[in-house]
Order: sequence, then structure tokens, then C-alpha cells
Amino acid sequence: MLQAEGVTYQIGTRVLFNDIFFSIPDGTKVGIVGPNGVGKTTLFRLLLGEITPDRGEISRPQNYRFVHVRQEMDDGRKTALDLVLGADGELTRLRALLEDDSAVDGNQLADLYDQFATIGGFDAEARAAIILSGLGFSEAMMRRPLGEFSGGWRVRAALASTLFAPSDCLLLDEPTNHLDFETAIWLENHLKRTNKAMLIISHEKSFLNNVCDHILYLRDATAQLFHGNYDTFRSTFENLQRTQRAEGVALERKREHLQSFVDRFRAKASKAKQAQSRMKMLEKLGNPPPPPAIYAVAFQFPPPTPKIDRRFVSAENIVLGYGGPPVLNGVNLQINDGDRIALLGANGNGKSTLAKALARQLAPAEGTLEYARSLKIAYFAQHQEEVLDLDKTPVEVFQILRPGQTETQIRGQLARFGIVKDRSVTRIGHLSGGEKTRLLLAIATLDQPHLLILDEPTNHLDVEAREALVQAINGYSGAVLLVTHDFQTLRDTCRDFYIVDGGTCRKFNGSLEGYVDWLLERGSDSGGKKAVKSPSPRPQKETPSNAERRTKEISQQLEEKTAALKGVENELAAEFKEETYQKFLWLQEDIQRLEATYMELLGEVENGGR
Repeated sequence: MLQAEGVTYQIGTRVLFNDIFFSIPDGTKVGIVGPNGVGKTTLFRLLLGEITPDRGEISRPQNYRFVHVRQEMDDGRKTALDLVLGADGELTRLRALLEDDSAVDGNQLADLYDQFATIGGFDAEARAAIILSGLGFSEAMMRRPLGEFSGGWRVRAALASTLFAPSDCLLLDEPTNHLDFETAIWLENHLKRTNKAMLIISHEKSFLNNVCDHILYLRDATAQLFHGNYDTFRSTFENLQRTQRAEGVALERKREHLQSFVDRFRAKASKAKQAQSRMKMLEKLGNPPPPPAIYAVAFQFPPPTPKIDRRFVSAENIVLGYGGPPVLNGVNLQINDGDRIALLGANGNGKSTLAKALARQLAPAEGTLEYARSLKIAYFAQHQEEVLDLDKTPVEVFQILRPGQTETQIRGQLARFGIVKDRSVTRIGHLSGGEKTRLLLAIATLDQPHLLILDEPTNHLDVEAREALVQAINGYSGAVLLVTHDFQTLRDTCRDFYIVDGGTCRKFNGSLEGYVDWLLERGSDSGGKKAVKSPSPRPQKETPSNAERRTKEISQQLEEKTAALKGVENELAAEFKEETYQKFLWLQEDIQRLEATYMELLGEVENGGR
């Protein structure tokens, strides 16, 4: 049993937790929810002992083992597989003794082998490989040094080591970040099958519903544990709100009745005692407690104008790439008014490339890409918050974009996206990640577009803001093309699904649930391996000499692109320009694509081109 007993913790003058209590039984899977900044990550630090409460204590059984995802890697020379295996300290100790058995006799050696078998040492590498495969690593990638991976892949390796490590309780902070939809589905099913306690910070309602059996709600320095998944928590909480509102109404009516009696008979001697008695009752009643509230945010996309009656976008046999081998071939796709289209597929397969091309940010190398006349497109891309001027306020940004508008008009536009009152005049650097995302959506849709192309818009949005995004998309009268790993957002908004995989794009004739079932069947058919292809298009097999030559060429390209990206970042820091920002996005995607190709070619070289 893990318990918080009267825990109080504050930072400066701000009280994050005030005398909180909760008990988490062994094996319980708890989702931790609450508004951004309420203290979810701070609670993890208290549980881990990184910080200590100002009052109260965290109690746990003796030798209780927490495991959490580490943000740093000890040694970039380790392979991903070695990192995962090294997460089990006892396994590492026994392997070292068995590899150098000169200091032990026969009986001791037999005992070591018994211990090794007891902790699952003989199948440890296979178990580690299954986890890495589930998180998107090919066999060749598992055996590459971690220093050769991008930050997102190192985070996946760290998550794999956390899942592998012996523990009594997993602490997972936004575990689906850096994962594509397909990998998030694998993780969800892996956690459901794992028989240990978990505390999971997540903003994905579907993930919380499918994995968690309790919800710990943090709000206004309090913590309350609810039985059931997220939907059950919301239902229970809303019932509690209704009950407390009804109690408040009843209390107010009683107050009015007592006050009426006092007002009528206070001056009458015959009723003085009764009036005094009721006055004392009024004093004891006090004020009704305010009903509990769930933080809420709402926003809406402006209606498109003018009306366009013909097809918005038509792509016929387009080929997309960045000057090297094509990323996508033979893509055929049409977008009409009112469409709700989702792009599915593993990271690196080209979803963002296709979204960028449809948004007029990347010209096809071949094929035809036609747009309706007067079509206006809003494009929201990943990583856009990196180029916001953090020293300006949202109002100041809009004053630059719309110099003819009054501050009142600008505040009205920002209010459509939940940026209200003091938040509209707060420096962007002090806004939360979710508020920055909503600001970027407000900027992208200023011109009342006909087509929204949204690439991972749910990043940094909490559960309530994601629900607001769903409502905004469903209330929008134009067309939407969406890329996201959030199952709930996809399910609640999109009707048509296209799989970007194997170097092309094809329509999936079924529901999102059918797609998930198909993924899980593929995983079952492959003996528990990753249910989808590797995270990037696999290059054609090459002879060893050609593979080595291509590896050197790509290594040189990576150096050049990385140096160019650094220069563009410096330009953006000095002055924001749209064309510079587009160059920044192109270089980022180039580097990600080249990294994936580089890793695959290294595997070709290692295997002698087989």
C-alpha cells in the first residue's frame, strides 16, 4: 500500500498540496489528472524522494521499488538493447558473475544458474527485444549505440528500460509523448497486461479509460482518489457536483426561511425568543461550500469564407521527397468541403510530408496537385511553438499580424481559443504549453480558412482542452485533415482514414476501431512483434559496397543539414520570418528522414547486404 498522509508542499508562497491524503493498493493502475501546473510532476518527485514534504509523509512498504523514465542517458555508446537489459540490476550482477566464473566453485556456479533462471535470465534478451520492438525499434536499431539516435528515439529507449525493470510501481509521465498512434496502441495493451501498480500522468482520455482503474484528481491543492477509469471519474464527479448544488440550494432556501422569520418577528416581544433562536441557527448554518468544478476551456474555429462549391484539393499520382529518394510515391487523395480525414501510420512514414504538401508547403516532384480557386488553408505543424517570440504577449502578436484592429477586437479573437483576460496580455514565455498551442491555432485560422491541416495539434493539450478541440473541429463547417496519436480525438472527429505506409498512401475501408483490431491481429500473427512496420520507409537492399557508400553520403548530408539547421535557428532567434520558419521545418524533417535511412543502412552493412 502506497499512502500520502497529510502531505503539504509549497513552492515559495504557492501551496501545491495542502494536507492531502490518499491510499493506493498494490496492483492499482492510477491515472493522475488535473489542470496544467497543478503539481502532477511534483507529486512524482515527492513519491521518488527527490523532494520532501513540508508536512506529512509518503509511506510505502519496506523495499518498495519505484521505476520512472529517466531523462538522461549514462553512456551514448550503449546499445538500446544493453540499456534495457541494464535496467535489471540483479540480472546485470548475475550475468557478470556467470561470464567470469573463475572465482566460484561448482556448487556456487550451480546456485548462480538457479538464481539466474529464477529471475528469467535465460529469456531476458528476448523479453527486452519484444518491448523494444513494440516501441518501434527494428532488430538492427536495437544493436546501435544510443548516441546515434535522435532525442525522441532515446526517450523510447528509456521508456523500454522502465517497462523492463523489476518494480512494484511504475511512474509514467505522459508515456505516449514521442509515440505515433500505432506504438501508443501497443503500449496501451502492454500496460493493461502488466500486473503491477502504476501512476500515470496522461492527457489522453482513451488511454486513461483503457488502462486505469482509478483516477487521482488534483485540483486547488487537494487530491481525491476515484474508483474506475476516466469516464467513470467524470460521471461520479458530475453526480457529486449535482448533489452539492442541490444541497446548496436547499441550504439557501432554509436560510431564506429563517431570515424571513427573523425579519418579520424580531421587533415583536412575543416572538423575540423564537427570532433570537433562529438568528443563532442562521449563524451556525454558514455558507454552502462551492460545488467542485472541473477546469474547462472552450474555443472555436472561425467559419470559412467565402463559400467554395467545388472540390478543395485533388492529388493525382504525386511523388514527394526532399531531393533524394522519394518519401511517398503515387499518392491519390481528394479533399472536399466538410471532409474529416485522418492520416494514420508510424512516425517517419511520411504523414507530415503529405500534410505539408497538401498545405502548399512542399511541391510534388511528380504528379498533379490542384486546389480550388480562392481556397484558404490553415496549417498547424509540430514544433511551431519553438519560433514564438516568448517576450511578446498574445495581444502584441496579433497587433503585428492585424495592425488595423483594436485591442478589443483582438481580445475577442483570442477569447475564441480560451485565451482570456490576463492571459492575453501575459508574456508568451509564461504561458503553458497548452495555451501556446491554442495561440498558434488562433494565429493559423485568422483568415477564416476553408481547410484545416492539423499535424499533432493535441501535443501539450490537457484532457479538457482536447475535448474542446474535438468540439471546435465538429463545429467547424470547412474540411479538416488531421494527424494525431490521440485515439479519442481521431475517433470523435474523423470519418475517413488513410494509411501512410510503405512509401505510399491508401484509404482504409473501415472504422478506427477496425484499424486498431487490424494492428493487434498483425502483432499477434508476428508472435508479439511490433504490429506495424518500422518507423521509416525501408530502403532497397544494397550490396555491402553500395550500402557503405550510401552510409557515408548520408552521414555527410546529416552533418551539412545539422549545421544548416543551427544557422536557421540563429536567424529565427534574431528575427522571425515566415520563409525562414518554413526552411526550419523542412530541415527538421530532412534530418529525421536521413537519420532513419542511416540507421537502416547501417544494419545492411552489418548484415553484409542480406
